[in-house]
Amino acid sequence: MAAVLLIAACALGGCANGGAASNAYAMAGSGGNGATVAFESIDGPPPQVFDRMVGVLSSESKLRDLAIVSRESAAAYRVRSYLSAQVVRGKTVIAWVWDVYDANQERALRLSGEEPAGKTGRDAWAAADDLVLRKIAQAGLSGLTSMINGGPSDAPPPASAPSRQGPAVASAPEPEESGVVALGYSAN
Repeated sequence: MAAVLLIAACALGGCANGGAASNAYAMAGSGGNGATVAFESIDGPPPQVFDRMVGVLSSESKLRDLAIVSRESAAAYRVRSYLSAQVVRGKTVIAWVWDVYDANQERALRLSGEEPAGKTGRDAWAAADDLVLRKIAQAGLSGLTSMINGGPSDAPPPASAPSRQGPAVASAPEPEESGVVALGYSAN
């Protein structure tokens, strides 16, 4: 078991080093349909929570027979993960987002959610126990596996695309009016 966790930590170890390359190894099963997944990053948690998250992702991916490879390897999908610890009315909530990109570097899916993590102390991340991390991994991998297999998701529904409605934050005249193409922004 320790060897499996060491391999998992090596495979995802580069995810928390600010984008620097690392010598990582492949992990997980064969992936029933041959689709491979690489975690580009897991941003937000401190090192001890990051390491536990890597272990949880490793074990959960094996249960789904999902092949997770190092980020230096070719992969059908790449995941950028973000976690944050928030204190809401004295209780910690771990919010998470997974942006899943296809082989053409186009975002294919966004998964997100929040997991209650209990009462907060001095360090909100201390409330991110293995059960909370496992719930995040299960929800994310369920949504990812569902997308890969083309079936319905038992994960939280994907975050919707930004709305084009709402008050304008910045705008410019239409191109036919000024001959200049400008970007416009709207509130989400």
